[in-house]
This record gives sequence, structure tokens and C-alpha cells, in this order.
Amino acid sequence: MTKRRCLAGEVRSTDPPKRKRVAFTTPKAATKAIIERNAKVSPLLKLPSELRDKIWIEVLGGRLIHLDFDEDDDLSDSESLSDSGQLHWKHEVCQHDCQENRSVRKAPRPHFECRFREEDLYFDMFDKDPRPLYDDATLHLTALRASRQLYVEANRVLWTTNTFSFPDGPAFREFMHTRNIHQKRLIRSLRFEMQWGYGRETPWNSALSMALVKSLTGLQTLRLQIECDLEKEVWDHNKDRFVRLTTYTEGLRKLSILPLTSVEIAVRTLTDERTLTLLRQVAIPSELWQEADRDRCAQDLKALLLDPKGAQVYGDFQSSMARTRAELEQLRQCPKPWLFVP
Repeated sequence: MTKRRCLAGEVRSTDPPKRKRVAFTTPKAATKAIIERNAKVSPLLKLPSELRDKIWIEVLGGRLIHLDFDEDDDLSDSESLSDSGQLHWKHEVCQHDCQENRSVRKAPRPHFECRFREEDLYFDMFDKDPRPLYDDATLHLTALRASRQLYVEANRVLWTTNTFSFPDGPAFREFMHTRNIHQKRLIRSLRFEMQWGYGRETPWNSALSMALVKSLTGLQTLRLQIECDLEKEVWDHNKDRFVRLTTYTEGLRKLSILPLTSVEIAVRTLTDERTLTLLRQVAIPSELWQEADRDRCAQDLKALLLDPKGAQVYGDFQSSMARTRAELEQLRQCPKPWLFVP
């Protein structure tokens, strides 16, 4: 087969060809022989698979893991971080995990310090003894490189027993962009941190695309920490349909098609005096949601996500919205009789 020649004015790309990411495939005969030999020689592999799973859970599983990446200021807005190869991920294992509603009552900004190392934290001027870092703040991922068989066993435990937490939509989108389909299907638990407020964009709506949601077939547990500074009047006028119609939950509603079994939601608001003073300065109403309003919103959203008929309800809602948009488009294209009145 002859190579294709460059046409006039065409520049041949010097970038190396990208390797297609594929899930783990069946090992060859030589690899199987190595696996059988390791099973007879290795003290770890001699143990029953149940005991090995418990060991891997102690090493790599059963944790809440905060994930984020270091942003590159030289990157354009239209360029994907993952495609540029300039993505630097960091993770922190949460040392004081608890239920979402309990974490809200215990700390003004739950899990905030988990995602940053000591030198990155801002300490109050009166805090003379900052809390030291934990020794086990990160996972020992080097255990995955011991052997192929251990990688297969430990990799499954890593994705199925941990809860992966994301501070915003872009971090979640970029992380999932670099996962293969096998890893996405193994994920069982996710945690999202969201912000609802005036003038704030909703990046979670684009991050939770339908294609991505459909690939999370094994997702069972969802945890949401929502920071809301919306005006109380907005809730009072739309409380019965807020969760189903607001743009803030547009991406979350797609998750109702998944067979979720557990959902934890905590809606908190900025109620400290300093924040209220700042809100008044920028002419944002200072009367925010009350505790009863936040609890009602969390319960409504939880019921929507756990609805056994969630896929059907979401499909019917999308069909209804499509018909409404089509009718509006027809009305927009119809001639206006009042324009021809002499």
C-alpha cells in the first residue's frame, strides 16, 4: 500500500498517532502461564479471593476521594485540558467523612480543607497552630503496578468501593473524559459540589451530558452538597415545581434514568454576617432560603432521583418540552395578521 502524499499547501502533522484506549482484554497464553505461576509462588495470591479483596479494600478502597486538577493559565477556553496533555490531577483522601447533612452542621465549608495541602490553605490570623497533614492523605496507587493479576483485582476494588468527589463540573467532565468505558461502568459512588446563585453559570449541566450519564451503568450512590444563595422569593413562588423546572437541576435530572439506590443531598446557604454584608453591597437580596426551604428542596430532588419510573418520567418530560418548542417555532414563523392592517 502506497503512502498518501501531501497535497500542495498541506502540512504533514508531526504529532505521534494517538493510541486508542481500550478496556482490559483477555491475556495471551504466555500471560496466563505467568498468572498460574504467580498463584503458586506468591504468598498474597495463595490467599482466597475474598481475603484478597478485603486486603485491597484496606489499601485502596472504602474512601471518599476528592479529585481536582491544576489549571493552566496558558490554555485557551476552547481547548480541552485532556487533549492538550497539560492536565495535572491531584487527589486527597477525606479524613473526616460523614453524611452530607451532618457535615453541613459541623463545618461552615465541609470538605474544603480536604482538597488543599497545608501550604495552599488560608489560615486565620489567630490560628497559630494549623492542623498538620495526614500521613495517608493519598492512595498508594503504586500497588497497581506489582503485577497484571493484582492490577485487575485491585483496579476493580478501586472503582467499585470508593466515592469520587468533584468540586465543580469541569473537573468531573475532564476526569471522565480520560476514563475508558470499563472504568465508567465500574463506578458505584459519586459526590458533587454545586453552587446555585445569581449570576452563576451552571457548568454541571454541560458536564452531565446524556452520553456520559448512560455510560455510568453501575452507579448506585449519589451524594450532593449544594451551596445556594438564591432569594427566598424564588422558592416561595416555585416550590412545587422548582426541582423539575429550574435550570440548576437540568443536568441532575438526567441521572434519574440510572438505577440509583442511595441519594444524600444537603442544601446549605451562606448565612454568616460577612457574606450577608457582601450580598447587600452588590444589591443581591439578603433574605435567603430558610432551613425548612432547603430541606424541602433536598427531599424533592432526592425523590426525583430515586423514582423507579425516572427514565420514563424524564423521557416524557423531554418529549413534552420538544413539542412545546416546536409549537413556539411554528407560531414564530406564522404571518402576523396585524402587520397587514392598513
